[in-house]
Amino acid sequence: MKNLLVIVVLALSLTSFQARAQCCTASKSDKTGEINNNLQTAKTVKFKITGITCAGCSNTIYSALKEVDGVLEHSVEYPGDIAIIEFDDSKTNIEALKKVIEKKGYKVELLKENIKGKV
Repeated sequence: MKNLLVIVVLALSLTSFQARAQCCTASKSDKTGEINNNLQTAKTVKFKITGITCAGCSNTIYSALKEVDGVLEHSVEYPGDIAIIEFDDSKTNIEALKKVIEKKGYKVELLKENIKGKV
């Protein structure tokens, strides 16, 4: 019985070390350095997106934008149906961003270009 207790304690302590190691490491998609290097060519746009009916729709758009080379930061709000995207103008443009969202089945309208503030 004592051996079983020792095994359980060891197993629990090992899983807690593994969980801490994963939460504290930088992810491969960390773009902090890229953001700092591209501040001179960064632009920010605000889109109104029609057709978002749930948080899953918002996540679909978010994931699609995450794959676009040149997107530095972005958020997709639901409810609200707004996307704010900061991007490197030398790598992508507004029309390309609109097409990515439209390809997922949503209607996109440009509300503001070169807005100030963090995404």
